[in-house]
Amino acid sequence: MSPEEPYGRLASGTVGIDVGGTWLRIRTDGGTERRPAPSLLNHPGRSTAELTDMLLDALLPTAPPGGRVVVSLGAAMNDATSRVYGSAPLWGDVRLRRDLVGELRRRRPDADWYVHNDVTCALADFAASVAAEGHRHVGYLTVSSGIALKVADLPARRIVVDGNGLQGEVGHLDTSVPAGFPQLLDLPCECGGTGHVASLASGPAVPRVAHALGMSAFEPTAFAARLADRDPEAAVLLRVITYPVAQLVRWLWTTQPLLDLVGIGGGVAEGLTGHFERALHEHLEGRTNYSDGAGPRDRGAIRVLRPGAVDPIRGAQRMADRFLDVVTA
Repeated sequence: MSPEEPYGRLASGTVGIDVGGTWLRIRTDGGTERRPAPSLLNHPGRSTAELTDMLLDALLPTAPPGGRVVVSLGAAMNDATSRVYGSAPLWGDVRLRRDLVGELRRRRPDADWYVHNDVTCALADFAASVAAEGHRHVGYLTVSSGIALKVADLPARRIVVDGNGLQGEVGHLDTSVPAGFPQLLDLPCECGGTGHVASLASGPAVPRVAHALGMSAFEPTAFAARLADRDPEAAVLLRVITYPVAQLVRWLWTTQPLLDLVGIGGGVAEGLTGHFERALHEHLEGRTNYSDGAGPRDRGAIRVLRPGAVDPIRGAQRMADRFLDVVTA
């Protein structure tokens, strides 16, 4: 049986849920319902306790008695122990002290709960679609309401994490800004810091970057249309927000010699697909140091994914079925 075959639709008695910073998607065999996520992005006046209560209240009734629920959770967490640490889009700059997954299991013990980090789930789905291509290590980078990376060792079918169960929280690393844009140096990040990768490249950052660049009446929903119309302001904004993503890719190329393929998805990247891809490669094809001239880079090693190409709910099913194992280094 191919890795794709069982995953065309949810099995009977299974509910799939994707918890993002912007949207909550609940899928059953009858279809998918999309609701605004119970997040700090959508409810800026609510406390962390209120937001976590709202999330549990949304998840608990979805579980079918005797069934299973597979959850892709947009938060930094230990996939092996289910400990959730935090999420800037969901809860801001707090470190979560509540056992969310334990509460789900205690309050609805009549269902099986499988909860994994959303980037882990997206990586599992992406890896399943490319596993036959003979790659060694494969990565998935999300550029959405948050920014994060996961890398899998495909031959071993595993994701290696640190002692806290974490890997790839790259959105909160400090970033440089393109030359000539000093006004972008200290933009805020949802985590409470400043000058992070997510301060320039995440979904919530884009309007702030546009404002800092002096763009008048910037509307995120019109961004792709303005790029298609060759709007010069939109073109500058695109070059700026793709710059830190290109820097992340350069870091991966420099430090990960076994990494054969990186898929880039998430709302920002997928919403601007072709434009994002072209701008990213323009950055990557520029020479920044002597190592850039050592040999040609394979454009196919970086894939900006089309909408729907990777599905975190489908990936959550794969993780529940142990398509990839999470192991501590």
